Amino acid sequence: MGTQSTNYLQLLLDEINRKRQEMIEVANNTGFTSRETIKCSQELDELINIYQRYGAVRDNNVLFKKFIKRVMLFFLLQKISYKTVNTQ
Repeated sequence: MGTQSTNYLQLLLDEINRKRQEMIEVANNTGFTSRETIKCSQELDELINIYQRYGAVRDNNVLFKKFIKRVMLFFLLQKISYKTVNTQ
């Protein structure tokens, strides 16, 4: 596994942990069945799914490159979404 892929994997793990903590805080503040909690849970599920797919594709270079592009796109969309929410 190259350094670049290791960096993306660490970013992904960091984001999973951040999203998990966010979901716990949101659930404690708004309830476990609130829309906000469910949205956080779905986002966390997607991150975990991406991480699990990593294990399945890391040995296949073509699929791995597609995986890395999806991870980068996910982070880009999260950054755009975060900026949009914080500027409103």
